[in-house]
Amino acid sequence: MSDSNTICLLALDAADYQLAEEWGCENMLLETHDHIESFSYSSDLPITTEVWTTVATGVHPEEHGIVATGEQQEWENLVLQMLSKVTPYVLPKDFRIRLGTILRGDEDDSAMVMRQTDVDTMFPHEAVFGWPGVTPARHLSEAWHLLEQANTNKISTDKLMDKSMKNTGIEFGWLIAAADLGYPVVGVHSHILDIAGHAFARREKKLKEIYIRVDRLVGMIREHTDQLVILSDHGMQVEWLDDESPGDHSLRPFISSNFASDLPDDMYSVKPWVESQSTANTEERHEPVGIDTTQQQLKDLGYME
Repeated sequence: MSDSNTICLLALDAADYQLAEEWGCENMLLETHDHIESFSYSSDLPITTEVWTTVATGVHPEEHGIVATGEQQEWENLVLQMLSKVTPYVLPKDFRIRLGTILRGDEDDSAMVMRQTDVDTMFPHEAVFGWPGVTPARHLSEAWHLLEQANTNKISTDKLMDKSMKNTGIEFGWLIAAADLGYPVVGVHSHILDIAGHAFARREKKLKEIYIRVDRLVGMIREHTDQLVILSDHGMQVEWLDDESPGDHSLRPFISSNFASDLPDDMYSVKPWVESQSTANTEERHEPVGIDTTQQQLKDLGYME
């Protein structure tokens, strides 16, 4: 475990409180854990981009501007990005989504990124990875693309989960490394349980397998962080709990912490709560410029031409 005062925030998308309890996910459910109230704005149920941007900013979607009724993604290619600004006026949204899926093709790429808010967040610059509404969140954009491919039988659920688990390793590893960089708070978003929940909403054994695997990986984060907060934006409705609509989001999100006993009650309260809990040095970091190896040495080693 590190000696850092950094608060590490793991945004574990769609982690369902009831499922985590029933399956004994002790690493997700830290020493203190409880239900947290989410919200819906553009839909009857919570939506990933709206909720996580509110968590990071502490403000309503109308204020941070990341809403599901608008364009949530944009092309990295500048030509496609410019064309996409015109198509909303001439093409229905469902058709634009289908067209975008075709243009992206079958490759596991990051051709599209998530739109980002201009509102200030709780994260210092570069202290957050993959967070919807705050970063380009390429893994989330890729996850949506993979889900679309799996839904249309272009890829298998095995390929869907293999790629998703690899991305999860990158996300969790980033948080472990960032814990020692001296920021007051760092955060990462992981979409693995949302993907698994949609894929296996009627297959209890398969979904439990993913929960147990993810919980084991969360244990690695737990071993290397002193101040860890785990938060979900919603849960997932499943068949074996007699939920009304398996595969839709549930209202069973949770928050857990290994260092604080008083937890925030809702998504709007997370940012001020995290800031009130932080004891890390908030002074601006002074970063030296340059390295000790000369340009000629780097050229001789093949790093530069």
